Amino acid sequence: MFNRIYTQVLRKSPWGDSEEEEKSEYNIFTRPRKKNKFNLNDFYNKFGFNNNIMVLVLLSLVAVWFASGVYEVKEGEEAAVMRFGKFVRKGFPGLNYHLPLPFEQVVVEKVNQSRRIEIGYRSTSSLRSNVDNTKAVAAESTMLTGDENIIALNCDIMWHITDLEKYIFNIVNPEDSVKTAAESAIREVIGNTPISSILSDQKQEITNKIEALTQKILDHYNAGVGIEKVQLLKAEPPAEVIDAYRDVQTSKADKEREINQAQSYNNDILPKARGQAAKIVQEAEGYRQEVISRAEGDSKRFAAVYTQYVANKSITKDRLYLEAIENILMDTSKVIMGTNGVLPHMAIQQNKIKE
Repeated sequence: MFNRIYTQVLRKSPWGDSEEEEKSEYNIFTRPRKKNKFNLNDFYNKFGFNNNIMVLVLLSLVAVWFASGVYEVKEGEEAAVMRFGKFVRKGFPGLNYHLPLPFEQVVVEKVNQSRRIEIGYRSTSSLRSNVDNTKAVAAESTMLTGDENIIALNCDIMWHITDLEKYIFNIVNPEDSVKTAAESAIREVIGNTPISSILSDQKQEITNKIEALTQKILDHYNAGVGIEKVQLLKAEPPAEVIDAYRDVQTSKADKEREINQAQSYNNDILPKARGQAAKIVQEAEGYRQEVISRAEGDSKRFAAVYTQYVANKSITKDRLYLEAIENILMDTSKVIMGTNGVLPHMAIQQNKIKE
């Protein structure tokens, strides 16, 4: 009813009815619609397909899908098969099969391959062999030593996979995890070591500590990674302070040289002084014993003379007088005169007689 009334309204014109409008019985409401139907047979006929070809195509796709589950494990490799993200088994060397995606997937890794991580620098390609093809990374290389000095350190970390299951499931982005663990170990070891030891011949001991600590950190997280070797490539003060560091080292070397010279002089003069002091002490001790012995002898002799003097004073006086005169005239020329004083003199010194 509504359509009929609306049609009549639309058919009327403000200028009157026209013959064309009266003849036209179609409008937007009464015009019949054309139905579009998709016919699969028409599609096949249009592109030249038939049912047999479609079956073959589907079978081929299914065969390719099943064949995608074939994989090979080469020498030095290991494979882990996961079903819906869960580890189910390991692959064997040679050809293996797993259910195609999305049921199972396989991860194959070279477990015996040595992998390298660069810390403190990055290698760059260069055609010249005599040109340094490395680029420093200050954020990684600059570290604080145990005696609060700054040092720039470059090193390589060599590692490999030890447990594929742990390697896949326990750490995210394994290379970054190993690098982070190594950086932490390096900073801890360097932070407990004075700069003199780092720049000296103790580098091997330092690298051994870094290797052991890095492995301990990775084992704590069950990373399934083994550290093979840590190579300390460069250890020196940063370029900004290297001149000041060299001045300090020169001053320290001068100080050590002067200390060594003083120590050498001390080692030379001290034994001589000790020997001379010991000699003086020995001589004084000998003189002391000599004086004591002489005094004791004189005392005993005086006591003996006194005993004789008490017994016979005149004889003792004469003897003491003669002994005193003998001592006085021992080194002088002596002349003996007769009672009349006319006899020629005669020297009684033995040496004078010999002459």
